[in-house]
Amino acid sequence: MRKILLVALILFGAIMVKAQQLHFMSQLMQHNTMYNPAAAGMSSANRVGVAHRSMWTSFPGNPKTTMVYGDFDLKKFNSGIATYLYRDETGPTSRTGVQIAYSYHIISKDQKSKFGIGLELRGLQYAIDKSKISSTVSGDPAISGAQNKFAMDAGVGVYWTNDKLTAGISASQLMQSKLQLSDVPNSKLGGKLYRHYNINANYKIQTGEDIYLIPFAMLRVIENSPTEFDLGAKLDYQDKLWWAMNYRINQLWSLQAGAKILQRLRLSYSYDIYNSPISAFEAGSGSHEIGLQFDLKKK
Repeated sequence: MRKILLVALILFGAIMVKAQQLHFMSQLMQHNTMYNPAAAGMSSANRVGVAHRSMWTSFPGNPKTTMVYGDFDLKKFNSGIATYLYRDETGPTSRTGVQIAYSYHIISKDQKSKFGIGLELRGLQYAIDKSKISSTVSGDPAISGAQNKFAMDAGVGVYWTNDKLTAGISASQLMQSKLQLSDVPNSKLGGKLYRHYNINANYKIQTGEDIYLIPFAMLRVIENSPTEFDLGAKLDYQDKLWWAMNYRINQLWSLQAGAKILQRLRLSYSYDIYNSPISAFEAGSGSHEIGLQFDLKKK
């Protein structure tokens, strides 16, 4: 069964990049700008960070994602910028990309709420390492095609926040740029980047002195791919310690924790517990995600 699932992962990534899905992270609230360009700079904090995610660690060639990112508030221009550099690997396939987001902020007269309008530009190189593919899939049309392809695409979003409520909606890969390693006969779906639509919201509830409960939700609609829905809650103490639990419908549970180290450095970790059939494997069937974030200015 493990070999069958591994081959399925390889074929999903290698044949035609059907319904090309952007990588995702379980720690959703730490990566708002990755899902919505209008969130760039909205936190009023300048930060840089690195994150790594490893899924299904007992599988050879398991999916891995590494990111370096930054989020900056440009107060003088009522705007913000954010950027992500990432490397996403699954078996012999890989995606290396850059995402640059810009958001213009409209601030209310009482300074308590912000509305952001954002644009993003993405560059993506999709590659396949043919030397890693065994003879069992040598007849696949993608194997005889190009070894890598590069594509550009763009996205838009809107984002609103005040002291308690935050909500946003965005669309990525609007151009649906062609990304196909080879021509596959009798195919109904072309090799291209498919559109992703994200809707997110969270609400901050004070439950004690410097203690906040933050329920959150995110809906992702992807063309030619199952819709994904996340629902969870985060408990934050003095912006120094936090715990969270997240459920992705019919996929996984995510247990998360984070701490502020010294005055500017934040460390976070999450462990994902998958539903069957992945959960049937006792060793390494979950996913690990670790993040390190540095505040460029002291609060």
